[in-house]
Amino acid sequence: MNMNISVNEPTQTPNGNTRVMILATVAFALCFAGWTLYAPLAVYFQDEFNLSSTMVGLLLATPVLLGSLAKIPMGILTDKFGGRLVFTIMLLFGFVSLFFTGFAHSYGLLLVCGLFYGLIGSSFAVGIPHVSGWYPKKKQGLALGVYGVGNAGTALSAFGAPLIAESMGWDKAFIFYAFPLLFMAFIYWFFTSDAPKPANVKVSTLGDKLKLFKSSRLAWIFCLFYFMFFGFFVCFSVWLPSYLCDFYNISPVKAGSFTSIFVFLSAFTRILGGYLGDRFNGRKIMVLLTVIVLVVAVFLNLNLTLTTSLMVFYVMGTCLGIGNGVVYKLVAEYFSKDTGAVGGLVGAAGGLGGFFLPIILGTIKDYTNNYSLGFIFVSLVCLMCLSFMEEKTLMTTQRKVANAMQ
Repeated sequence: MNMNISVNEPTQTPNGNTRVMILATVAFALCFAGWTLYAPLAVYFQDEFNLSSTMVGLLLATPVLLGSLAKIPMGILTDKFGGRLVFTIMLLFGFVSLFFTGFAHSYGLLLVCGLFYGLIGSSFAVGIPHVSGWYPKKKQGLALGVYGVGNAGTALSAFGAPLIAESMGWDKAFIFYAFPLLFMAFIYWFFTSDAPKPANVKVSTLGDKLKLFKSSRLAWIFCLFYFMFFGFFVCFSVWLPSYLCDFYNISPVKAGSFTSIFVFLSAFTRILGGYLGDRFNGRKIMVLLTVIVLVVAVFLNLNLTLTTSLMVFYVMGTCLGIGNGVVYKLVAEYFSKDTGAVGGLVGAAGGLGGFFLPIILGTIKDYTNNYSLGFIFVSLVCLMCLSFMEEKTLMTTQRKVANAMQ
């Protein structure tokens, strides 16, 4: 039996497609901007509808829930029908759902609309197989790191939405962010294409993919890593504006600006994460990053000034971005034939982290009137992930996956 842990690539692997990578990144950024609109507008919802911190946390987490769970079927559909078609349809759906959210003027309707437009949060699982299919294994980390910069779309909403809300009303922000999705849908359909698939590669059936979910421990280890890295990124991207306004008594516009820096750092350092994942031991990188995030979470329990607190959050954001890039480099490497399916599963795990953490932190704030226990909870999540990062177990699982794909 061949014990080489490298994954066989098709004989005709494309060498790259810059246009697809760039357009997919832009489309992903626009989807992410729309997907996270509730976060910078939460202060306005809270004032208008007299919401508790728990209700705000639920509202922020609602789009995250659908966007997280939908990543699994979206990844499978992309493997079957191709990223060009699936991404175009998703952009069109995002336009319609965001446009009608602008006419929702009650807490209940906002929850319902959040469930609908939350679908565009699964766009990451569509672009991952679409982009990675155009690149050989040795270049996938960097290419997917560039694609992951689309996370910066969160900064577009964090910075722009409060400005629109102040001048025209919060409802106009949804309409303003809807039309770029419509424009991008036409661009994506007419100017991208799917990577060619060699005829000698067997296409996985739905049953094969479900069996892979059940049997592959490595896929679930990646889920755990991404639950932490991406889950924390989403959590603090949507939660940080409210935290800064409440704890440091600053304006929503300033809070949005500070949060946009956190988002940009997390987004752009995904490129570095992919680059490092192409060249170094991914497990060691993730252990180091997890330890740093753990230390940061403990440090945030101290009585910090606004400037110090922001610097600490920015260190955390940098680590989370690098970690996100490393995880998906490994997903594309070890599951090249099923990148969409496994990438969707891993993305769903990360999204669920982003769903539960805002609710937990909001509930803790309501019952304790402080944020310390929330940061302690973040530290416990880091410790749990470190307990699963045992090198022998991970390397053994890697060999099993690679041998199964020979």
